Amino acid sequence: MPSAIFINKRLIHSLFRKVIKMPEGHKRHSHEHRKDLAGEYRWGDTGQIVLLIVFIIGMTSDLFLLKISDSWQNAFPWYFRMVVFLPLLFVAGYFAQRAHQKVFQETRKELMVIKTDVFARIRHPMYFGSILTYLSFVVLSLSVVALVIFIIIVTFYYYLCRYEEQVLLAKLGDEYMKYMKKVPMLIPRVRK
Repeated sequence: MPSAIFINKRLIHSLFRKVIKMPEGHKRHSHEHRKDLAGEYRWGDTGQIVLLIVFIIGMTSDLFLLKISDSWQNAFPWYFRMVVFLPLLFVAGYFAQRAHQKVFQETRKELMVIKTDVFARIRHPMYFGSILTYLSFVVLSLSVVALVIFIIIVTFYYYLCRYEEQVLLAKLGDEYMKYMKKVPMLIPRVRK
């Protein structure tokens, strides 16, 4: 892709270090050294940041410049949209926070399938929380442009889920396969 933006982490880190006067030996908190984590898609974080920026630009340009979605916004006043927006945002935050706490704040001796807490209901609760967050802003803005970008974002998260599951299957084998058969990927199970 000739127009793609390439972000060199070392360059950004060195610039960041110069701006805030960090010592040369300082490293940011990283989880790469942990043996109890399987790994992520190489461009997953960058893709999420780029899609977030595209979503914000698309939604705000529709709301303030293009005004494609004005008829929808006039049909449903903001206070009705808030009734849906706030619970969606709350549930998104719950799933993302619980999953982050379970994966990154608890340490295990070795890589294993996490089957407790929100992972008993859904295999990718952090991604589910991110998807719900985007959905809540689509509902709040009722932006057609944001809806189109949201569909692209969901597709991207689905790709990340499939990639991470292939990594986990390669490392954990049958144990993860059994987990995949019991627990849904991106739509949480209501009952255990």
